[in-house]
Amino acid sequence: MPRLLVTLLASLVVAACGGSNGPGDPGTPPAATATVSGVVKDASGGAIEGATVKVGTLSVTTGAGGRFELPNVPVGGATIVASAPRFDPRSDTVTLAAGANVHDLVLTPQALFSYQTAVAYLPPGVARYRAAIVFLPGLRDGPTGNPLDSRRVVTGAPGTLPCPIWCTTAELAEVKQRALQLAGGEVALVGTTTLLDQPADYERLLQALAQFGTQSAHPELADVPILFVGHSQGGCTAYGFTRAHAARVAGFVTMKGGCHALGPAQGAAAVPAFFLVGRLDDAHRVANITPVFEAGRAAGAPWSLSTDAFGHGPILDLDLMFDWIAAVLAARLPATPGAPLRAMTETAGWLGDRSSGAIATHACYGAARASASWLPSREAAIGWQRMAGGTAVVSAC
Repeated sequence: MPRLLVTLLASLVVAACGGSNGPGDPGTPPAATATVSGVVKDASGGAIEGATVKVGTLSVTTGAGGRFELPNVPVGGATIVASAPRFDPRSDTVTLAAGANVHDLVLTPQALFSYQTAVAYLPPGVARYRAAIVFLPGLRDGPTGNPLDSRRVVTGAPGTLPCPIWCTTAELAEVKQRALQLAGGEVALVGTTTLLDQPADYERLLQALAQFGTQSAHPELADVPILFVGHSQGGCTAYGFTRAHAARVAGFVTMKGGCHALGPAQGAAAVPAFFLVGRLDDAHRVANITPVFEAGRAAGAPWSLSTDAFGHGPILDLDLMFDWIAAVLAARLPATPGAPLRAMTETAGWLGDRSSGAIATHACYGAARASASWLPSREAAIGWQRMAGGTAVVSAC
């Protein structure tokens, strides 16, 4: 057969069979794709409208009912990422088959919020926060000189020394757990790097609380009552903040600082306070705390002073600290949200003799009241006595 005829016949056969099926050939069948659809919801089953769902570079926003649909997704392994304001993002790894695929995503409400060097833990499910417990660390770690940071108290994240305030994982977990039980659980926890006793740092904290309110859609945090737990420099800052912004402070715990402002207590004289010194701590700290406390008590301030048997570490009697805080919040937080803090007068509490450790109701206390430790409840007074070493309890006279 002539060569030209053979070539012509071969071309006709190829054309009849649909071509070469090479790239771009119109006879090539399209690659199979998948469609992913589902619902984005919260743990209670409520739909989340406005959530973003992504697979690779493809993205869609959930509509009413939290529903989404992403067409033309490559088949095989894929990661579906869902995010929404005030929820933690979620990533699910799935295998997609050609055609329709259904995959729902459940988002967890966001609990940690950050602003500059502060972090807030907001327990989910709280309709309105009644107080913020603010943990203030010292200035720096003595052995290393590294700055201190109380954010670990709030986040629960593991870490190494220097301590944020308390050192061990068990201590940090207990402090966080017990703090979250205060005021019926309607509390925000705030941790931060060192704040100095100066107006600029007071404003940093107030700005952080306002920002947390905006981020979490809880505007009450901009004005929420504060209870401070401060160690070393943090205790001095708590006291200084209270002197300047007493209307915002339900109470403050100051542990072993040597930098409390001397002179009149100003607004802090009306705010319950718990001062802690260490028997083995540096003398200059005791020499700073004691006269500040005694001057406040002489002016009728509802303050307590305790001395533990240790050095510069924080309080280890957490029962005492949390009994004191719980009683203060119960007495001070207003019944109506947003109303001013309720006043707490000296006659409403107990008094402790700093020499003997004896405790009594205010009405039954027989020694000089102006130098006694003031306690907000019987439970707090018993805890104070446990550290002071006394035994006498007078509740009726």
